[in-house]
Amino acid sequence: MSVTVKKAKPKWKTMSFYVDENKDELTLLNQRLKMFGYDTSGQLMKDFINGKFPPLTEDGQINNLSQNADKSGMKSVLGGGYNKDFYENADTQSMYDYYYTVRKFHKNTCRDIVNYFKRHREQFFTNRVDELKSLTPRVRSRIMDSMRKFGAYYNYKYSNEQCIDLVEKIIRRNNLSQGMIEHGKLYIVDDFYLQKMVQSLLSIGEGDIGTIVRFGIYSGLREDEMVYVHKKPVCKDKSGCACSKLHVIEKPNGMSVILIQWHRGNKKCYFTIVPTQLFRDFKARDDFEYRPHIRSAHEYMKVRTKDEKITFIWLRKAHYNVMCRVMKPFEANVLAGRAKSVDAKHYAMYELNEMSEKYAEAWNKFSRV
Repeated sequence: MSVTVKKAKPKWKTMSFYVDENKDELTLLNQRLKMFGYDTSGQLMKDFINGKFPPLTEDGQINNLSQNADKSGMKSVLGGGYNKDFYENADTQSMYDYYYTVRKFHKNTCRDIVNYFKRHREQFFTNRVDELKSLTPRVRSRIMDSMRKFGAYYNYKYSNEQCIDLVEKIIRRNNLSQGMIEHGKLYIVDDFYLQKMVQSLLSIGEGDIGTIVRFGIYSGLREDEMVYVHKKPVCKDKSGCACSKLHVIEKPNGMSVILIQWHRGNKKCYFTIVPTQLFRDFKARDDFEYRPHIRSAHEYMKVRTKDEKITFIWLRKAHYNVMCRVMKPFEANVLAGRAKSVDAKHYAMYELNEMSEKYAEAWNKFSRV
């Protein structure tokens, strides 16, 4: 038995306008319609409604979307509201929840993204965008990152990619990326400087800060990954369990391989290697959070080394630098979470013994592990 569904008939409305015959405006209208490829004014209005006419250049799109047109009542194609509604009335708590629960960012990262958006959205989406050019490349980078993530949030919430396109066009048109050459910059690290700083940090002692600093430099983990590892329980099944807990393999050379498998957006953490006793000491801590523990270690390191460059993030860079002196670059990238998952799987299954030996050899060049 077939069922025929009748389509609802469209409800048409007739719109009209006047032309002055004395000024021969009808002839002028027909000429201009032909000029743009239309035979009737109805065809023109259809394309106008569907956004096919007039064809907007990139600059025109940006101006139409970013300028304040509240007085004229012009509607924004992004939100169905006035031009400024799509960013001015954005639900920042909803944005935070999206970054934290969907994108799996650390709560501090979520907070920073939202705060940069709130502080700079009025400049970014209006003709005040030139004010951002006077900021340092680092701050501009944070602003652009927050706006790009806002575009992703907008697409997630409204299934509309136009905000993503708009953000990229504003960045490109105003050359906000100028001076952003950090990824292509070459650095030369003096071995003596690296050894001096590493030895200074590793000699802090056996207290709370000493354990945190040593685990940070020996593991090469990001701050949020260290918090994750501390909170996550260890699985006791050694037979290849696929649960979400940490899986630890203790090697005869005193090293432990910790399978973490935690991915957040582009940030990946496959596994790391640390001295076995250090891992036990770290996990034995009653609690561990960004504040106050990592923050306190961060401040203490700068005082200890008398070097403002030695921040907690520096520990990860030092770890990678030490590993590259013995390991091949793609092996060090596996530990740093910057390799492809297929490479990480290969090393996790076949090369862990060799990698743990290289790990010990690399650190023994600086300090006995």
